[in-house]
Amino acid sequence: MLQPARALEFAWKVCALRCVCASVFVCVLVCASCARGREYELRGQILAVDPARHEVTIKHDDIRGFMPGMTMPFKVRNDTLLEGKAPGDLVRATLVVEGSEGYLTSLEATGRAPLTEPPPRPRVDLLTPGEAVPDVALIDQDGRPRRLSDWRGRTIALTFIYTRCPLPDFCPRMDRRFADVQQQLLGDAGLRERVHLLSISFDPAFDTAEVLAAHGKAVGARSEVWSLMTGDQAAIEQFAARFGVSVMRESATPADVVHNLRTAVIDGSGRLVAILSGTDWQPAELIAHLRNAVGKS
Repeated sequence: MLQPARALEFAWKVCALRCVCASVFVCVLVCASCARGREYELRGQILAVDPARHEVTIKHDDIRGFMPGMTMPFKVRNDTLLEGKAPGDLVRATLVVEGSEGYLTSLEATGRAPLTEPPPRPRVDLLTPGEAVPDVALIDQDGRPRRLSDWRGRTIALTFIYTRCPLPDFCPRMDRRFADVQQQLLGDAGLRERVHLLSISFDPAFDTAEVLAAHGKAVGARSEVWSLMTGDQAAIEQFAARFGVSVMRESATPADVVHNLRTAVIDGSGRLVAILSGTDWQPAELIAHLRNAVGKS
């Protein structure tokens, strides 16, 4: 089940990753997702209805010309579409995609059937700037138990990666971004003792402490500035979801782990300062957020 943030963005990452990894889906799906004002017919079964979020979670079939079948939430602009709808309903709907936004303009019940999978997990509320970031148990690259709160008093930039990520524009680029930021921190006396970088893996089955130590050496991580962490998979995924990170696992192979990217800045008191999406941000942008957080602490 996908987490709430960036649902359509995440679905498009699924298509893009499968294209790169020579899966059965072709790149035309990704191209179709970029079209403006396109309409697609959607058929599936309702798993959950959430009027407060103006959305319905549907396990849908392949959407021809757009995306493969999966389970995900869809927004509605007209809440009357949700009236009378319930888990188990078989539905036919119209999905409209406009740029980076997608929503349903029709939702018609065509029958009912027993649910074939458990209801979606409880939705996770995203953290917003100023909120306290929950603590989480971690294990560092030296195999030592740590907690996020161990760095209280320092400003933190944390991101989520996994070492087997096969796409150079995803985790490997994030490693390069952090390496650049690390270099700037080491050269700045006002920041290097007051800032720490954390890369947290959501693939603990493979990313053991030993693997992370070797990876850290390969990317040039200096432990006094930049730590690589792992931990319990479920706890890390729940923690990452608070920042808008979505992870979907289709099998044990790395090519079938689909995820988006978020980098968070947390001040010395443990409160969220900012979240940067993707890897398009520049090191100077993250440094500016870190400097601002240090200046206020």
